[in-house]
Amino acid sequence: MKTYIDPKLKGYIVPSEIRNNSKADGKIFTPGTRIAIPEAVKFVRLFTAWGGKTPSDSCDIDLSGAFVKTVGNKTRMEPISFYRQEANYAVHSGDFTSCKQFVPGVDKKITAEYIDIDLERAYNEGFEYVLTSEYIYSSRVNDYDTNFNTYSGVIMLDALRAADKQMIDISNSLFKIKLEGPYQSHCACAIDLKTREIVIIDQYAEEQSGMTISAMAQKLDLFKKQYFDAIKFKENMFDFMTLYCEANDIEIVDTIEAANRIVSYDDYQIEGKEMFNVSNNLETIINLLS
Repeated sequence: MKTYIDPKLKGYIVPSEIRNNSKADGKIFTPGTRIAIPEAVKFVRLFTAWGGKTPSDSCDIDLSGAFVKTVGNKTRMEPISFYRQEANYAVHSGDFTSCKQFVPGVDKKITAEYIDIDLERAYNEGFEYVLTSEYIYSSRVNDYDTNFNTYSGVIMLDALRAADKQMIDISNSLFKIKLEGPYQSHCACAIDLKTREIVIIDQYAEEQSGMTISAMAQKLDLFKKQYFDAIKFKENMFDFMTLYCEANDIEIVDTIEAANRIVSYDDYQIEGKEMFNVSNNLETIINLLS
């Protein structure tokens, strides 16, 4: 069986256990994993989107963000929110305090707060990362898990937002996590502006102050070790799958065209070729590790 191993897997961290991995739009990724942003993309939208499961369900979720840079020997965060957005490299959607019903597979658009970013301009301003956090500004947290569909992620854009728009389409997300509760605050991901990659974080906290931007500012060194720089210290899926194939005398080829089997986290639909999606087979992979 000639096997092609997707180089994108060099950014995918090998999981140590199944329960700590992120459920990203039907796929599963290990926190710290990096997903490349297509080279042609100049603008991205970091969003949190939520909708009630019935017309009467509504709650308020707030999204805030921050840009991170190193000044001297110190790491500094510059926040952006609906009430603080003077920068010309990013714009916040505004504060939406309620939501409309959203039925997956039926409704095309969903209530969302988001931050649009000019990647090149933000990087030229000296920033290394941009990250967001969301928290429930509502007493509905206890029944939120059963009454709401909530997502966070990243969308490609053609330009920065020109006008306030509460309802957006998140079907074409570069990366999307379905949030699971109950929780009070959460951080979905960050953008590495130098490498142009999405860094998966997907961490929850039971209190509103747990994963806010101000709380993260006090833990940035820890964030760098656990998430931003995780790929430097942990095994990646490309190397793991390469070693597995070599140990089992499976021939590795350099192109998809020459392969019978494709190993990736993308879903290639090519006639006559077998697809092995690592994000859908983590339990199998963990069994190989144990």
